[in-house]
Amino acid sequence: MKRIYLKKTFLLFVLFICSLSLYAQNGQVSGQVLDENRQPLPGVTISVQGTTIGTSTNSDGVYTLTGVPLGTQTLSFNFIGYEELQRSVNVTANTQLDVELVPSAESLSEVVVVGYGTQRKSDLTGSVSSVTPKDFNKGVVATPDQLLQGKVPGLTITRSGGDPTAGATIQLRGPSSLTASTAPFYVIDGVPGANIDLVSPDDIVSMDVMKDASSTAIYGSRAANGVIFVTTKRGKAGKPVLSYSGYAATENVSNRVNVLSADEYTQFLVDNGLSVSESEAGAKTDWQDAITRTGVSHNHNVSLTGGSEGTRYNASVNYFKNEGIVKRSEIERIVARLGVDQNAFDDRLRLSLNVSNSVISSNHVDYGIFNGAARFVPVSPIMTDDPFYAQYGGYFQVPGRTGYMNPVAMLNQRDEDRSRNILLATVKAELDILEDLTWTNIGSYQRQNSDKNYYMHTTDFDSRALGLGYAERENLKDIDQILESFLNYNKTINEHSFDAMVGYSYQKTVDNDGVRLMTTGFLSDDLGANNPDAATPPVGYRHFGDYPWKLESLLISFYGRIGYNYNGKYMINATVRRDGSSKFGANNRWATFPSVSAAWRISEEAFLQNQDVLSDLKLRAGYGVSGNQNIDPYKSITIFGQQGGQFMYNGEWLNSYGVNQNPNPDLKWETTSMLNIGLDFAFLNGRLSGTVEYYNKETEDLLYEYSVPTPPYQHDRLLANGATMTNKGVEVALSALAIEQEDFTWNTSVNFAHNQNRVGNLSSNIGNLSVSERYEGSIGLEGWTGQTVAIVLPGQPVGTFYTAKYIGYDEEARKTIYQNAGGELVTADQITARDDYQVMGYALPKFTYGWNNSFSYKQFDLGFFFRGVYGNKIFNATRADLSRLPQAGITNISKDAVEDGIFETPTIASSRFLEDGSFLRLENATLGYTFDVSNWRFFNSARIYVTGQNLFTITDYTGVDPEVNLNGLAPGIDDRNYYPKTRSFLLGINVNF
Repeated sequence: MKRIYLKKTFLLFVLFICSLSLYAQNGQVSGQVLDENRQPLPGVTISVQGTTIGTSTNSDGVYTLTGVPLGTQTLSFNFIGYEELQRSVNVTANTQLDVELVPSAESLSEVVVVGYGTQRKSDLTGSVSSVTPKDFNKGVVATPDQLLQGKVPGLTITRSGGDPTAGATIQLRGPSSLTASTAPFYVIDGVPGANIDLVSPDDIVSMDVMKDASSTAIYGSRAANGVIFVTTKRGKAGKPVLSYSGYAATENVSNRVNVLSADEYTQFLVDNGLSVSESEAGAKTDWQDAITRTGVSHNHNVSLTGGSEGTRYNASVNYFKNEGIVKRSEIERIVARLGVDQNAFDDRLRLSLNVSNSVISSNHVDYGIFNGAARFVPVSPIMTDDPFYAQYGGYFQVPGRTGYMNPVAMLNQRDEDRSRNILLATVKAELDILEDLTWTNIGSYQRQNSDKNYYMHTTDFDSRALGLGYAERENLKDIDQILESFLNYNKTINEHSFDAMVGYSYQKTVDNDGVRLMTTGFLSDDLGANNPDAATPPVGYRHFGDYPWKLESLLISFYGRIGYNYNGKYMINATVRRDGSSKFGANNRWATFPSVSAAWRISEEAFLQNQDVLSDLKLRAGYGVSGNQNIDPYKSITIFGQQGGQFMYNGEWLNSYGVNQNPNPDLKWETTSMLNIGLDFAFLNGRLSGTVEYYNKETEDLLYEYSVPTPPYQHDRLLANGATMTNKGVEVALSALAIEQEDFTWNTSVNFAHNQNRVGNLSSNIGNLSVSERYEGSIGLEGWTGQTVAIVLPGQPVGTFYTAKYIGYDEEARKTIYQNAGGELVTADQITARDDYQVMGYALPKFTYGWNNSFSYKQFDLGFFFRGVYGNKIFNATRADLSRLPQAGITNISKDAVEDGIFETPTIASSRFLEDGSFLRLENATLGYTFDVSNWRFFNSARIYVTGQNLFTITDYTGVDPEVNLNGLAPGIDDRNYYPKTRSFLLGINVNF
């Protein structure tokens, strides 16, 4: 028995030695796969030729092959959209091999996200622009929409000024509404309407912008302004991968208002026989410098991914803090995400759970400080020891002068802090009912809690607060609940491919659920707005000054899509959506939004097969209808509210109540129909590729608030449909691999977009409600009461400037000369406001453009991006306000006004203050270095980089920055309320473990 045991032990020992010997004859190959921009490329398939050994790269482009036979082996690298790469390598026990893949003409095979599914880019029949992290804007990014600025032709993202707490205004293919919001609709990981602030820029895999109605109609009533799909990182099978990315940045004012310094101001007064009050002089103050600083920002992102084929996970935490260049303004944000994917029943069932939470805290400043910093005379002090000014907290003020306040006092005596907590929980289940039939269910719950505290000190110069203090508290809750259930069917029979989708959607939204109060009468500033109950308001003051409306709405939808593809050559898609919304009138709750699109892959035809120049050519055309329901609920019903007066009843004064809103049971969606024709092409095996698009976008049944007679109406305003608007345009995008050598590559891309907006009629579909024109853009300068600078006029675009025509200045008479509507030369006192105004320019640009470049040399990479606009006007109300030369003794003036030498205070809006708003900006430039980590323990990759943002701007505009707000009915106005644009420099690092 013992001998048998010894024999078994000896055999096991021999087998063990043999296995060690066999193992010793095998080695390991690991490394990283990068794309043409030296960015990690996930999902690349790597195999060893002649063997069954293979693997794929993880989310950071890292791979490991084990059990590879020693000696010379050939590795094959394959990835959709890139040329296959074969590389011979001498395999040892631990071999490092990093490679770069080159894009191919087959990049059209990459998958992009579309409504309720995905499609290969080559199969798209609509207009879709896809942007991935390698193309994102670099630098200090407060919100994810900044990543796309200037990258997508036709998508205009404007973030005027450098306020870290401010959002951006977004328009796609021009304005398409007079009243409702024109912001595009976000879909994040399949959740429609999810809040973009829930996503950290570091977690985004791609952003796909659906631009035409044939692509967006599947989202019906919410899609008239385009749809942006955001796809975030998910867990992948493989060993855990820990990643860190972070940067630190400094920001400074890139440009200032060009006003006189204390010495220049004093000299101007002397030269022109003017004087300043003795009580306001005696100091040298740079007011703009007094309210600004060098801002410090930093961002940190940690993520962990991994799992098995059956269970995958991802988790990340992002921390971002951005100090504003204006003192006391800043934003701090923490975003945490957790996702788990589980496969079951032989992978026929796929379950996903995702939870995201964003906590945002911000401190805001009163924008009045900017006008104050420009106008306050530079010879006045910031503070004074004079006992008289103790009532103002020691800050120097000028009693009795309207709209003239010490900006430093305003900055320090007004506290406004806000916080938002946004939670999104999503559950997704995909079941393969049949081989070609998948049933998907998505349920999501999104909740946002918002808090606002605002307090004006008892020493604040404002009449509401002086001696009393003034507080506002607000706490609101928004809830969005969504259920999506849809079936996808895909079938391929020989050269014929079919796909179909049907679905149901339920969305319940509750907004503004909370309380708001305003009060005054504080004895101390110590608690600020934190304890409003400590206030003792004066007699007659209404303690609760305002109540928010709790807004509830319900949207129920049925939708479907069907598509056919013949041999990758001929494609057609059709969609339809039926939406019912509680926001609209009882007679128009439901609407249908159809679309159809087709494409011809010309390059697949026989007559283009025997040539080497043209790699791909596809012609697309589509037509669809989508809607806009971006208005508050209850707009179609009668609403009662408090009126201005009171009445005596039973010995008491009571507030009067009456109708504040007329009913309109016929109120319905704004409807946008769009024709889109596109041509996609690629030459020289994909080294040069691009897209040309033409679109015609027509919007009707625009919502507009009309003046109505009382009686028969009970209120003098009525929201109704009826107006029309068109946008026509051309978009071009080109990309080229300009240079490709062993150690050096240069990729470049340009985009161009031209849009022509026109307002149609302004009349309502309700009889006798017509409007011939509407004046917009009120300018609140001193002495400019009731003046506007813009007009909404049929046949003209939104943003049409309508002012007096400036001719010049008569130095002898010291009079400004204008030309009235009849062609006569007149002075300001002879101009009849509006009757003598003329169309003098347009706020919307003739075209926008962007130019991106990326270079790589060995382990170095360099990228820079220019963007700009051309052909737009800006009404510079800031310059008008600082052009009061005769009033220089009581307010500062600009150096431009001194050079103009016009000694007449401007009292009317004129083309004198219309300026060319065209600009070219070096948006960002980045220099990076990727380390060789083959001998670094624990590191899979490491990169360090420096970035400069807003490095310079070429423009003729004399204001602080030519990038002004282009939203609303009066875009393009620089009306003193600016936050200076920033210039930033940052140092960052990306590492994977």
